[in-house]
Amino acid sequence: MIRLLQRLNVVAIVKNKGKFLMLRRSIFNKLYQFHWQFPEGGVKFGESVEKALARELKEETGLKLKSARLLGLKSSKETHFGQDLWHLIRIYCACKTEGKIKLSRAHDKYEWLSPKEIKKLKMPKSLNYNDFKAFL
Repeated sequence: MIRLLQRLNVVAIVKNKGKFLMLRRSIFNKLYQFHWQFPEGGVKFGESVEKALARELKEETGLKLKSARLLGLKSSKETHFGQDLWHLIRIYCACKTEGKIKLSRAHDKYEWLSPKEIKKLKMPKSLNYNDFKAFL
């Protein structure tokens, strides 16, 4: 019997001159290598959303979180090879940041992209453009 997991993620929507920060997953990721995503990651037990955002931004991009504003929540199901793996709840936040981007091993490339460009990207199955387009 497969035990389904629930996961709570924070998603940093970082905007600069009308474009949004997108990261490409590197070969070091077990799932979705070379797929694009926003900076995001799991909220640890007892951690606030703002602390999780700050930690994930620092870990993945080297950027420092200055402020964050809640944009909304979306729920999705992650499935691999026909098996449901987890129920994923994403907390989307508009983030103001400072610093220079320095990627971790988890990502090998970043781009500043328009919503039209983001729509064309190869993304993980659980990241449906229609689910987050209202946040851009």
